Amino acid sequence: MNSFTRTITPNGFTEKLVYEGKVYEKRYVKDKSGWTGLNKAWDLENLPDDLIWALKGNEELEIMEALARD
Repeated sequence: MNSFTRTITPNGFTEKLVYEGKVYEKRYVKDKSGWTGLNKAWDLENLPDDLIWALKGNEELEIMEALARD
């Protein structure tokens, strides 16, 4: 089953995407200006465009719809 999870801690946050059996994880650390990503961006992964846009837009309904597509 496809899924997306975000875990927030005092030091930063992680995002975990399970899509078509493959796991993608992104880590972000808190810094003086907000946060810094430690991994490459979603749009550099081999994922469908609609899923990338949904993840970048951070809209839950769009993410759910993109995860449901085959």
